[in-house]
Amino acid sequence: MKLIEDIKKAEEKAEKLKQDADKKGRSLIEQEREKGEKQLASLSEIRGKLMEKKIAEAKRDADKEIKKLEQEYNGSLTALKDKHKKKKAKSIKEVQDLILKWPLSQ
Repeated sequence: MKLIEDIKKAEEKAEKLKQDADKKGRSLIEQEREKGEKQLASLSEIRGKLMEKKIAEAKRDADKEIKKLEQEYNGSLTALKDKHKKKKAKSIKEVQDLILKWPLSQ
């Protein structure tokens, strides 16, 4: 009889230990899940900041390149305008000389 009672007590104790272990395991899993979510949020925030930094760098580089191209464009445009003025003045003078040299214009 005592042996049966001891076995029942041992089984009850084992069941209680099993339930406690189950609760503890679920608690640990939940704690690790929360830690993982926090780490994921932290990584996401770091990723966002890094992306913003890289985008800012790319924008600066693009702005520098655009400024350089604009300067080249403006230099080329100025050179073309100067050539046009010189050639226009030269062409007008040549046409005037031709008109003055033309026999009927005298």
